[in-house]
Amino acid sequence: MNNRFNLFLVFFPFVLFSCSQESENPACLAYESQEEEFSNVQIVGEKNLNLDFSSFIATYQTRIEFSGRLGELAEHEGLDLFNIDKELSDVPIHTIAEGVVVYARIGCPSSTQFSDNKILRECGAGWGNHLIIDHGNNIYSRYAHMRFDGVYKRVGDKVNKDEIVGLMGNSGRSEGRHLHLEMGYYSDDFDSCKPSKSFEFVLDPASYGF
Repeated sequence: MNNRFNLFLVFFPFVLFSCSQESENPACLAYESQEEEFSNVQIVGEKNLNLDFSSFIATYQTRIEFSGRLGELAEHEGLDLFNIDKELSDVPIHTIAEGVVVYARIGCPSSTQFSDNKILRECGAGWGNHLIIDHGNNIYSRYAHMRFDGVYKRVGDKVNKDEIVGLMGNSGRSEGRHLHLEMGYYSDDFDSCKPSKSFEFVLDPASYGF
């Protein structure tokens, strides 16, 4: 996924929210919209983690690595795992570790599954449909470019390691069906009722066994 820019939001005619009304400050279970929003390019950081991701389950043929220098803006903010097998209609996305879903972005369409997406490329700030999972100690994972109908979890859902949380897709700024996997640090809370947000800094997945 290429760099993003901190620009004004561009809103499309409708924005839909799936929200719970059980409290005075309702938490949205998902942010559903066909708007194109923008967020800051993420900085490369480092963090000692007591987590082993070496057994991560993924079905893919090619991969594009994380790229960037420590303390600078990332050139590529995550790990891309491409599945180009046209005979395989559904490619599951598994979690890297147990945690709790804190953000779910849905509503981003795609023009195709196996070449450049041509519509609403900045939907979900370029990540398209995606989930963010809290693994504790301010460490999060992001699963991006999920299929329009392939986001299985909502905010508040607890997930286990290796659990299937959705399907690989081609939404947002994507060049073919793949999972863009990010690991990041964020010290605040994610607002599940607002547009997509960057981490404070991102980590190189290869440093943790991917």
